[in-house]
Amino acid sequence: MSCLATVVAVTAACGDDGGSGGGATASATFMGTNGQTVTGTAKFTKSGSTVSLTVTITAAPVGAHGIHIHNVASCGNNGTDAGPHWDDVDTGAGGHHLPPTDGHLGDLGNITIAAGGTGTLTYSNPAWTLGDGAATDVVPRAIIFHEKMDDGTMPSAGARWGCALIAMD
Repeated sequence: MSCLATVVAVTAACGDDGGSGGGATASATFMGTNGQTVTGTAKFTKSGSTVSLTVTITAAPVGAHGIHIHNVASCGNNGTDAGPHWDDVDTGAGGHHLPPTDGHLGDLGNITIAAGGTGTLTYSNPAWTLGDGAATDVVPRAIIFHEKMDDGTMPSAGARWGCALIAMD
């Protein structure tokens, strides 16, 4: 009887918790902030040792807009409560916008919104993890869609026009 209990416990412990195996996913749904009507989704997928992201933004003004993962999982106070860009190694402003090998882990660059108000960004970073609780884990954090283009200096992307909270699926 105790052997069976041990086998069951070991089997449960070996299941995919999203931290180290492939196939784990997380998602986020954008809501407008600062009076904007921005909507959209973000989907994180782990495949092997790489986490990939697809962001789709709708109902946004045409042009390039900065988009970043911010440190805190909060969209309060028009997105300000999301805190600064997610920066696991404290690169500071000088390391901004040089991902994935330099810069903040949360720097995604710009998403281009076409006529009709829709844009898609795809991005992968082998330094990201998903659901393991490490400093490199994208969960739980917030993604911020900014008013202006990110030109690589801080602060340059303007107001926070959309926010999404990242959570495991």
